[in-house]
Amino acid sequence: MKKGLLLYLLLTCSLLAHRIESIGVGYGYTKMTLNEGIVCLIRPKPASVLVFTDSGQFVSEITVGLSYPAWAVHHAGNVFVSDYHRASVAVYTVFGRLVKRIQVGSYPTVLKIFGGKLYVLCSKNPSIYKIDLETLEVENTFVFDSPTLYFEPTYDGIVYLHYYATDKTIELVGTQRRSLSIKDFRNPLKYVQKNGRAYLLGYMDGRLACLDSSWRILWQQNLDDLARDMLVTDDLVVVGSLVQPRLTLVDHLGRIMKYIPLPNTVHRLEQIKNFVAALNHVPGEVYFIDLQTGKLDVVQVGEYAVEMCKTVDERLIVLCSDSGQLFLITPSL
Repeated sequence: MKKGLLLYLLLTCSLLAHRIESIGVGYGYTKMTLNEGIVCLIRPKPASVLVFTDSGQFVSEITVGLSYPAWAVHHAGNVFVSDYHRASVAVYTVFGRLVKRIQVGSYPTVLKIFGGKLYVLCSKNPSIYKIDLETLEVENTFVFDSPTLYFEPTYDGIVYLHYYATDKTIELVGTQRRSLSIKDFRNPLKYVQKNGRAYLLGYMDGRLACLDSSWRILWQQNLDDLARDMLVTDDLVVVGSLVQPRLTLVDHLGRIMKYIPLPNTVHRLEQIKNFVAALNHVPGEVYFIDLQTGKLDVVQVGEYAVEMCKTVDERLIVLCSDSGQLFLITPSL
């Protein structure tokens, strides 16, 4: 993508005067990551990874040597791209020069960085490859019984969420290996640790479970179906759904405290100061919600808003796939 294709538009939201910048990036970018101030946008076909700073400055477009990029993430001046059809992770400089290709398992997808290591999820023969970020060599490989798209590296080890399995819910691979099966808990997709507890969200039935440090179940709640995201604050667990246009607020004892109605369903949540930012696919909106009062402010973005990230200085970046736009939002809250 050439710099001349970037279109900048400054908008002002009438209610709270948010500062909004829209950047034209082209169509078909469906995934976005943000790490160390660098944004990567991923388009599998035609193969492309766009690299920006989190302030919206274009850095590079990576296309050379890619067959089908499934994921990309920046670290320390390099961009790591999982190349789905080549069973490898391609390492580029942030300006697009190929540094190395690291062979991993078949069909690599999600990449995560934690503790100086790169974790690569491979889906054909379910496994996670652990790569040292200094040597760029594979350090270890962990094999699992069923495929997934969801896992979390933690200080205790890798927490693997068995999204498709029926006999296991989650599995820990660390100094020891153990698994947990929760009856009727389907499609786990998010795992968050906070204050010695772990919170697990199941997509299909909207099941929310709280576990202690030994993975003993402390409580469960059955919330709205198709629960796509949750946010764990100091006092509450906030859950959004693709079925019901509302947020469900659950306290840390497992009690449903309130429902906050929304104009449309949401699939991404971020905390901005004392507000929750929630992203809607269609028509493409960001809601800034005061959890105490339930009041909300609506920011219109582009068509088919697929991803939302929060910067370290609490700005939002929203990717809209169908309209080919990247929105940078500085909230006025």
